[in-house]
Amino acid sequence: MSDRARFLRSALSDSADTAVADVPLRLRTDPSALSVWLRLLECHNLILGQLRKEAAKDGTSLARFDLLANLMRRDGMTLSELSRRMLVTAGNVTGIVARSERDGLVRRTVDPLDRRLARVHLTKRGRKLIDGMTKKHARDVGALFSRVAEDDRAVLGRVLGELRDHLRNEARS
Repeated sequence: MSDRARFLRSALSDSADTAVADVPLRLRTDPSALSVWLRLLECHNLILGQLRKEAAKDGTSLARFDLLANLMRRDGMTLSELSRRMLVTAGNVTGIVARSERDGLVRRTVDPLDRRLARVHLTKRGRKLIDGMTKKHARDVGALFSRVAEDDRAVLGRVLGELRDHLRNEARS
């Protein structure tokens, strides 16, 4: 196992204190990983802030966009499935769904196989809204990344994809 892999594993390990002892000192004290982490967080926060402003201009929120976009990809999910996919609490999803249902964008139905479950579906109005929102969202995100050269975006996407895949694999083991 490489020093880099050992370092990442130690950061995710339940016994990180003992695992860190196995990582070479130069990796434990190298500030580049922390610097990258902080830049990722700052960029994430700045991008979300800009996207929230754009959503607000359209009279909506990122949470509603996320709900509708998830249902566009897979209509008829349960509240629990939506909660997992949106990375928010069940209570938060319930509120977003209730407000979206009140506004005629989604409807809840009882699952025919398990009456304890409610499934959430886009209405025609919700589908029309999310179709327009996804196009605008793509333009907004494109504008935020427009100052980064296309080749650099490709490299960034590849590197972040590798990191994501590694972290997912570590989380499973």
